Order: sequence, then structure tokens, then C-alpha cells
Amino acid sequence: MAHIFRKIIERLYYKNISLTRTLSGKGDISVDQLKAARALLGWSQADLAQRSGYSLPAINNIERGLYKAHSATMEDIIQTFEQNGIQFLDGPGVRLENTNLRIKCYEGDEALHYLCRKIGAALENSDQELLMCGIDENFIQQFYAKEFIRLRKHLKNNLVRILTYKKFSSALEFDHFKKRFSDEKTPLLPCFIYAGRVATVLLDNPVHVMILYSDKLTQDYTSYFDYLWQQTK
Repeated sequence: MAHIFRKIIERLYYKNISLTRTLSGKGDISVDQLKAARALLGWSQADLAQRSGYSLPAINNIERGLYKAHSATMEDIIQTFEQNGIQFLDGPGVRLENTNLRIKCYEGDEALHYLCRKIGAALENSDQELLMCGIDENFIQQFYAKEFIRLRKHLKNNLVRILTYKKFSSALEFDHFKKRFSDEKTPLLPCFIYAGRVATVLLDNPVHVMILYSDKLTQDYTSYFDYLWQQTK
């Protein structure tokens, strides 16, 4: 499941995408928005081609920037997405209609630093939990120790629970934290769960961070985390 979830993250991730803006004019819709819309629906390029009535090479060339689509072509593609619940936003961004999901993505050396600041600000002076799972603590301590030291200072009154594999673990020195080690056969989704948010981190080069703002999604992830927590020692 972790492998599948990683693929979903990679498909959803587009640099500096923000789903918090107002509806954009269709003439301003970018190629990245088309890709993001396709990812939200779980469509392949072939799916989009079949549903929009255009050839797979045409869709591929448009998304790769090798071909500038005519306005009528873009209108057809956009209409195909909108008929399946996609809204195009400026920023640029996209979202599914009738959802309260917002997504922000960050890339580069400062991405994890920004996430730690966001977590600290969201949890400071609150009694809400920070849940961490599937995190490679050894990597974090080697390259991002300062960020987590700063984060720890903001979490004096918060319970931190960490669920990870032993091979990913060294002692992150949080105050009042609890840690459990899961069997490596147990799927762990690499993420931080806190204050109505689920943040996923891909510790690649460059680092990718995606923050999903959704109370419903946070509840679902928390329930899954609690289930795994009860299954481990």
C-alpha cells in the first residue's frame, strides 16, 4: 500500500500548486492544471483521449508542450473534465466539486523546513496530537535535525505518536512522545497527521512536501493510524 500511495502522491504533485483560489478563465488554464485534473480523477492519458474524443498522441503532445492546442480543442478537454467534477482554479490549481479538500505542494531544500514551521504554528498552544508514520528518522536526523529541534520547542504540551519500522528509526527526542515499531509487512503511509491536515513527505532529491487540508481526510487517516497503533507493540 505504501508503494501505491507513493505513486498517487507523485501523480498529484505539481510544483507550487495551490487549490485555494477563485475559478479561472478557461483561456488561462495551463498544461499543469490539465495534468493535475487528470491525476485527481485517476485517469491515464489514454482515458482522457477516449473520453474527450482526441487521439492519445494528441493528448501526449499537449501535455508535453510539444503542441499548442487550438481553443476548440482545449474547450473540449476542459469540458470533459468539468463534466466529471473538476473545477479549474487560478494559482494555478484544480479541485473536485463538492469537496473541502485543499492541496499545497512544496519542493526543494526548504520544503521540510516550511512543513515543520506549519506544524509548529498549527499545534502551538493546543492539546492536539501530532501523528507521524512511515518516517525515516535516520534520514531526518542526518539532514534535517535543526528543523525538528525547532518543531519540538513548539510541541511542549502536545502528545506525539510515532509509528515506524525499526530500520527507519533513531531516537527523535520529542518530549512526551510515544513510539511503536510495526512489522515491515504492515503498510505504513509516510505522513504527518495534525490539526485537520495530512502532510506527505517524499525524501527524494529534491524533497517534495504535499499538505492536504481536509477534516474528513484527517479523520480517516487518524482512524487508520489508530488501528495500526493498536496492532503493534
